[in-house]
Amino acid sequence: MSKITIVTAGLSELTKDLIEQYNVVTVPYRIIFGDEAFYIKNNNEVELTTEEFCEKLKTVTKDNFPRTSVPSPGDYSKAIDEAFEKSDSVIAITLTSGMSGAYQAANGVVESLYKDKDITVFDSLHTMTGVGIQALEAAKMAQNGESKEEILKKLETIRPKTRNIFAMKDLDFLEKQGRLGPIEQIRDKNPEVIPVIQTAEGILKPLTIFNNAQDLIDRMSAFAKKICEVNETDDIFLSHINNKKAADVIYKVLMDNKKESTTIHYSEACAILGAYTGPNTVSLSYVGAFESEWLN
Repeated sequence: MSKITIVTAGLSELTKDLIEQYNVVTVPYRIIFGDEAFYIKNNNEVELTTEEFCEKLKTVTKDNFPRTSVPSPGDYSKAIDEAFEKSDSVIAITLTSGMSGAYQAANGVVESLYKDKDITVFDSLHTMTGVGIQALEAAKMAQNGESKEEILKKLETIRPKTRNIFAMKDLDFLEKQGRLGPIEQIRDKNPEVIPVIQTAEGILKPLTIFNNAQDLIDRMSAFAKKICEVNETDDIFLSHINNKKAADVIYKVLMDNKKESTTIHYSEACAILGAYTGPNTVSLSYVGAFESEWLN
């Protein structure tokens, strides 16, 4: 039995292979279209593929616009029980409390059912791969036999350095989810422009605007090269929804410029991201320095 097990969100974009390799337990999230609900356990085990999600968007109405749901207490307790079958100590890394009730929900379950257990709930202050990259780092440390105190200290250190950048074609999805907030200031009705946002201080904030699809490729590629210089962990995450052309170019830049020890995790994002960003998105996540000028 390992000393510590990491529990994290099913929307963290960790693949089934990574979850099995590092003994992670995920809490499934739901994406909801009207009366239909689909579970997302990880980036591979899904009840609704990203391709199916994009097809459903073609017939969506205001009555069945996609939304997401915080895991139920039963979902949390099932995941935590599974984690305690693997170890005597658990760290649950949740979606940001600034955009979701996940942190509060997880704490509620722990207070009700696991008061006598060694479990800590950690607020990632991020979403999607921003959660995943923190969970992966913690799981690697747990596998290497590092203590819970050391893992939590590392999480506190990397949390403010975790970068989660999204270039998305359509801000209407964030508006429908009630998460537009300060991003409204970079909204532009020109169909060619592509808003770029980040997760910072637990919420989504505006960064810049790309002029068109080629501008996205050029500027994100230059940014990817810079990421390879400043990245502080052995992992960089790149994902996309329905924008393989741009993502493939960015992936090549990352592969050509990464440090030898760095792994580039490249995948199609799960449908949960699409509920926030729509069907045309590129996302990059890493841990390290960041300057907004790097995207100009």
